[in-house]
Amino acid sequence: QDLSGGELQRFAAACTMCRDADVYMFDEVTSFLDIKQRLQVTEVLRNLVHGGKEEWGEDVDMVVSKKYVIVVEHDLAVLDYMSDFVQCLYGAPGAYGVVTSRSRVRNGINQFLAGYIPSDNMRFRSYALTFKVTTSDFLVQKDDELEDGAERVGDEAMGTLRYPNMQKVRQRKGEDGEVISKFTLNIKSGSFSDCECIVMMGENGTGKTTFMELLAGRNKEQRGKEAAIGSYEADNQESFDNASNPSLAALGVAYKPQALNPKLRKFRGSVNDLLERDINRALLDRLFRLLVLKPLGMETLGDLSVSSLSGGEMQRLSIVLCLGTPALVYLIDEPSAGLDCEQRVIAAKVMKRWVVNHMKRTIFLVEHDFVMASSMADKVIVFEGNPGIEATALAPCSVADGFNSFLKTLDVTFRKDPINLRPRINKKNSRLDKLQKSMGEYYLFDVVDDDGVDDDDL
Repeated sequence: QDLSGGELQRFAAACTMCRDADVYMFDEVTSFLDIKQRLQVTEVLRNLVHGGKEEWGEDVDMVVSKKYVIVVEHDLAVLDYMSDFVQCLYGAPGAYGVVTSRSRVRNGINQFLAGYIPSDNMRFRSYALTFKVTTSDFLVQKDDELEDGAERVGDEAMGTLRYPNMQKVRQRKGEDGEVISKFTLNIKSGSFSDCECIVMMGENGTGKTTFMELLAGRNKEQRGKEAAIGSYEADNQESFDNASNPSLAALGVAYKPQALNPKLRKFRGSVNDLLERDINRALLDRLFRLLVLKPLGMETLGDLSVSSLSGGEMQRLSIVLCLGTPALVYLIDEPSAGLDCEQRVIAAKVMKRWVVNHMKRTIFLVEHDFVMASSMADKVIVFEGNPGIEATALAPCSVADGFNSFLKTLDVTFRKDPINLRPRINKKNSRLDKLQKSMGEYYLFDVVDDDGVDDDDL
């Protein structure tokens, strides 16, 4: 009963793996896990089939598999890493579904993203999902093309703000008042500016959500008494007695917490009723309806009762409510939870296009899906330390430095697919894995042309 979502997920996976069986089935086994735990689970799943780490990555096809593992997974990077073959599913949600024939991992995932199955001559999506960044992806509308009466956004420039060194200590006490556990988060000073998406990367229990709550001003010791980040009091808090950690609350913050708001489940009414109550002003904006509501599928959910929504539908609704709230800084914690792989790609583009490129605002994002994080990041905050005991949030750095620093601690290398530029994890001890580690480039930003060579040879 005391286990968190991630701990319960690992316990359930371990119980399944310990059983003696010929076929193992896992449904979204990496949900609630950080990227390090996802890779650890992947290695154990591979070892169930291939019999040991020494057989993984070298002549995988030559190993005779005595067991079969079937996995349903939405994280494309992890799915690519763990699978020998894939089968894709397409159709209309709630109406019908079609399962494709078995294909190699790279071909299967790329065909799904392209929306076209060549073997069946079937196009199930009118557009392709790609990670190529072009100017037209983020081109919204020029000021002189705005409708009469439409609000011009981005005029209130925030500039560059700097937050000081901060520390947060969380203690859990027993019934007798004795301290049972203690966690300390040390935050190094850093800065951020308009039109940026800062991604926080680290293991579970290193204080990413705690940092978000500090920025939102939701801690008990703050309660409106804290100074605003960027003010004189925040920059010189050593000179003030009993000064609490500063926050962004005074500047205007829209916060989507990690856990879905339980108050939404208690709302008696339809999705349209909730949207009109909370973000009625945003609904009047034609661009908001075009760039946010339509891609996230709110039109199909409008007449449904909020209490009857599934986890993924509730997640999309929470994202819409956050993006529709006027603010200078948007704090979004794990938006991919409950979303399928297609919805994750769409949600990432919606958030980046609306907040960063159209609103000219700033996003602080916590995300474990590396595909989603890499497609949105402009800067990276890396969390280091001992999970649950003490951790440090480093200052925001460039994407290259942040990714390489974080992936080095995981001993994992990434490359980009030449077709759609999606991040792919190199097989352990493969040629490209050893080459990138020797060069110190754990995330390869340049595209490697595979020339049709299979993953195991890379």
